[in-house]
Amino acid sequence: AVLAVLGLDSVRAFDRLEWKSWDARMKAFADPAKASKEILLVFVDQPSLDFYAGQGITWPWPRGLYGALVRHLAAGGAKAVFFDITMTETSRFGEGDDGDFAAACAEAGNVFLPVFLSTDLLRPEDAPSPEAVKTFREKSAVGLLQELKGVSPAGGPEAREEIFHSVTLPVPVLLDASRAVVNVRVNPDPDTIYRRIPLFFPFRGEAGIGPPENSFFVGSVPAALALSTGSEADVLGIPVGLDRAMVIRFLGPAGTYRSLSAAAVINSFAQIQEGQIPQIPASEFRDKIVLVGLSAVGLLDIKASPISGVVPGVEIQAAALDTILNKRAFRFLPGFLTRLYFVLLALAAGWTVSILRKPGAQTGAFAGFLLAPAAASAAAFAGRVWLDFVAPLAAVFLTIIGAAVLNYMVEGRERRFLKGAFHHYLSPAVIDRIIADPGHLKLGGEQREVTSFFSDVAGFTSISEALGPSALVALLNEYLTEMTDLILDSGGTLDKYEGDAIIAFWNAPLDDPDHALRAARTALACRARVAAIGPALENKYGRMIRMRIGLNTGPAIVGNMGSSRRFDYTAMGDTINLASRLESAGKQYGVSLLAGESTVKKTGGAVVAREVDVIRVVGKREPVRIFELMGEKGHVAEDVLGRITLFHQGLERFRARDFARAEAMFDRLSGDPVAALYLERCRMLAATPPPDDWDFIFDLKTK
Repeated sequence: AVLAVLGLDSVRAFDRLEWKSWDARMKAFADPAKASKEILLVFVDQPSLDFYAGQGITWPWPRGLYGALVRHLAAGGAKAVFFDITMTETSRFGEGDDGDFAAACAEAGNVFLPVFLSTDLLRPEDAPSPEAVKTFREKSAVGLLQELKGVSPAGGPEAREEIFHSVTLPVPVLLDASRAVVNVRVNPDPDTIYRRIPLFFPFRGEAGIGPPENSFFVGSVPAALALSTGSEADVLGIPVGLDRAMVIRFLGPAGTYRSLSAAAVINSFAQIQEGQIPQIPASEFRDKIVLVGLSAVGLLDIKASPISGVVPGVEIQAAALDTILNKRAFRFLPGFLTRLYFVLLALAAGWTVSILRKPGAQTGAFAGFLLAPAAASAAAFAGRVWLDFVAPLAAVFLTIIGAAVLNYMVEGRERRFLKGAFHHYLSPAVIDRIIADPGHLKLGGEQREVTSFFSDVAGFTSISEALGPSALVALLNEYLTEMTDLILDSGGTLDKYEGDAIIAFWNAPLDDPDHALRAARTALACRARVAAIGPALENKYGRMIRMRIGLNTGPAIVGNMGSSRRFDYTAMGDTINLASRLESAGKQYGVSLLAGESTVKKTGGAVVAREVDVIRVVGKREPVRIFELMGEKGHVAEDVLGRITLFHQGLERFRARDFARAEAMFDRLSGDPVAALYLERCRMLAATPPPDDWDFIFDLKTK
């Protein structure tokens, strides 16, 4: 097992799972309250676009607006300003517009503009001018650091970073006026999530950019901003991986850092110029590092972080800057130490499980060794160390499984597994069929059509309040035993108990073409059985038991679901949820057994049912037709059939908006709670007629 994991780890087979486990750690240790107050975001958001659109200014804005923004920030004493907005072409408002913004940048002396590095080689005719390349070098990280001591842009023998050969620059007047330029091309991990960022990008000019020896580093956004406000040692001492990328410490989801609307900042500058009190005082920006980005619909630079699936790209830069400023970067263990750690852990797990003989002790060791990698990784995270989780877990798991397989090979693992896993919720006959032909059972999830059964005890809260704990448990046990026997004897699968509720389904794990009819007959039998044992239970416990049942047929995902340590054989999906809603809806209609239209159709007319309503349940848009099951065909009294016919006639008149005739029909069905409900609806709608587009669909307001 250890050798297998070592081989997989050497080809980076665990990388994606490791990243996901890292995301889980990042979420678990998130603490937005610790986000740096020194970092401030200014967004060109939708309100900003709408504000200026109302003044006839559409996107892209005149760069003079950015100049006003920079001047307001500078007046407040902002430390540095970064624009995450490319400005590679002359403003559509002319060179004068660029000049206005450039003048503001030059006056402030702290504005950082983006460049976009590329690994492509440019044709000489497409390359920037030598003057632009010279300025670019001066404005890169070299211009801030002079040099990166002991680091070569060519990279070491193990370096994995990209080498860039060409660049897309801002327009010359803006390039000259900027404090520095920073590279905004950052690649995410292969799963498109941004977890790391290189601090510096090696640039080797070729093919029109300059001779190969014209090599230098270009700073990333967080590194350049940190260098402009701190010391070189703080940046050069940050731990990085072989790709010279720093792991970003995300403290929360999108919106963790304080942000302002760009229009509000620009408008505040204009207000000061007019002698008015500004919407945002300039003092708000004192000693702040301001990052200007896009968040408006259509402009948003969408990225994904370990905590948020959608986050503006500038917030990734803000989190990286916070990581540097507050020394939150993660260290990396040497590869041989990581491998030695999980090899020893796996060997210890295998040896321990092998010498233990009692199942309880083996289970405890199994759980402990599976938890060990998680605990170690969490502790390392708290100490700002990236310690692998997946490879150690895989090594431990495979080692223990190897020992378990030896035992199961000798002791008939399949038979014991099936009986142990299913004897609580399948009938013995079904278990025997599965053991005889395990191919009937597919472990894991599979989609198939089922009929779902939900039942509940009416008024259980009042019953539980009236009875003591012992009496309540005894009552429940008697009731649940009676109902469960009926379900299992009919070939149903018991999903689970939830207090007084019973959840079951038919047609899994074995095929049952008559599952809807079996479920309907079982539901009718349960209702009859409760009526039969009700008096005895009332004499014994002083409380009458009444139940409500919901049935529904449709597709669901069925199988063993959960974790590697604990799972249940269960069914999930919209079909199951609707059965639950129908059980609850029975209370509103005063009936004990409601079924969906699909279940009634699947019974093939073998069950007598009356249509109750067309409803739209909570959480669903599509309406569903619901029915009350009255009994099996041939076993329903003639007078009951006559009342059903009269009810359906009244329902037809009701939906035809003939409320007077419908009321007369429903009024003849005394003692029928559903008819009483429609009688009330008729009177209400007759007094206040519905609109012309009335669709007689009733929306349930509660689950």
